[in-house]
Amino acid sequence: MNIIDKIPLLSPSQKSLLEQSARAPFMLGGFVSLDDILTKLKVYVFIEPGIPTRSEDGYYDKAIEYWKKALEQLRERMREDKSLEEMYRKLLERIERLYSEKRAYSSMMLLGQYDSRKNIIILYPEAMVAADASKTDEYLVSTFAHEVMHAYFNRSEHENYPYAMFVEEPLAEFGMLLYLHETHSPYYDWAHDNVSGKNSCYHYGANLMDQYLDGDYFFRKCLEEYKVSISEYEMLDISNNGRVSMPEDGGFVIVNGQPIAVRWTPANSVPPTFFWDDATKTLGLDGDWRGFSRLDLDSLLSRTLKNPHYYHHYFHENVQNVYLGKDFVGYNPFHTCPVFVSPQNKEFASVKGIIVQKIDNTPMLHRLGEGLYELKRNGQYAIIDSNLDPITPFQYDSIERFDKNGLCEVRIDGKYGLVNKQGKEQVPVIYDNITEKGRFYEVKLNGEVFIIDKLGNKQPEKEK
Repeated sequence: MNIIDKIPLLSPSQKSLLEQSARAPFMLGGFVSLDDILTKLKVYVFIEPGIPTRSEDGYYDKAIEYWKKALEQLRERMREDKSLEEMYRKLLERIERLYSEKRAYSSMMLLGQYDSRKNIIILYPEAMVAADASKTDEYLVSTFAHEVMHAYFNRSEHENYPYAMFVEEPLAEFGMLLYLHETHSPYYDWAHDNVSGKNSCYHYGANLMDQYLDGDYFFRKCLEEYKVSISEYEMLDISNNGRVSMPEDGGFVIVNGQPIAVRWTPANSVPPTFFWDDATKTLGLDGDWRGFSRLDLDSLLSRTLKNPHYYHHYFHENVQNVYLGKDFVGYNPFHTCPVFVSPQNKEFASVKGIIVQKIDNTPMLHRLGEGLYELKRNGQYAIIDSNLDPITPFQYDSIERFDKNGLCEVRIDGKYGLVNKQGKEQVPVIYDNITEKGRFYEVKLNGEVFIIDKLGNKQPEKEK
């Protein structure tokens, strides 16, 4: 790491602290330390005098202007559609929040900055002393780490993206807290309190860190890959007891705990829309898909994957995950692979990779009776209970509904048996055919036809 401190403004101990902090082991996106990031990205660190004020970069003014125009358009539509009132209220709250954050942002003291044009980091120790002389070291290390995060996820012309600050600053704060936590820095608790106490968009960084520690690794993935591509002046949003969600429109969706950057594409001349992510074999659907069947999805996939030979079961043979967007409604062929649903969808949710109705958590699966359902994974079926847990292995080629004896017929490689409500094979899967006959079953085995009871015991001839 190259530190240029000409005056100098750092004491020997502070310079040593900065160098030690930079060398501390910290794995991020293939780098092994902050020093590794700066060295490989050729970023210099300058120590400059002064207590600079934060310059107005126009992000907030442009965002406010953008959303005010959207508010006016929505107001016109509300004259004919009163159902838009809730959307109007939320948009109004967003604008008020932007005004509040702008005031807080403009009053923040500038302790450091990353200049992407010069590819340098500038730190202002005198400003740190002015902020709190007793916490200069804490400010030095945390500000340094924050600016390294900016250097890390810097992309060409990223400053031209309207949403840049509203997403990048919280991510930089999150990255700084992540670094302090994983290097066991004594400054972590202080830094977390400092970030969470800010009134601008920076404070979301503390929420992201809390969610990360709670097992939500999505935001670390966002930071490491920085594929953020969201619409216009979108912002991070707080919901569900202070949890932060990344804006979804045109940006990220979550599949199997992994973020996928997507672009929704019209399925035909009008909505609905879809996307295909080849890396994860994920099909995304949004909008109104009522009236579309599995055969329509097969045809759509064959065109999307540019396979000239359309055939049935294209969906089942190619799709490994399904993502349903916030406005999805319609047909549900999704019992063959994990399904993930936008948390903003009003009708459906995803539980254990299974689509359920939000109103009562009823799974959208083929019902077998007795509160049990059929589920298919990797080409094989299993029986699952009302908690969406398998009570049998995924090993059957087919499963029928439960009969009046409380048993259901299953098939493996052309052989048939019977499974009870607890998932036990009460009649082994060995028969060439099984037909229910009241309390008994007629079976065929090696050319012989005979009667068994529901426990699999062979019955005397007179029972036929």
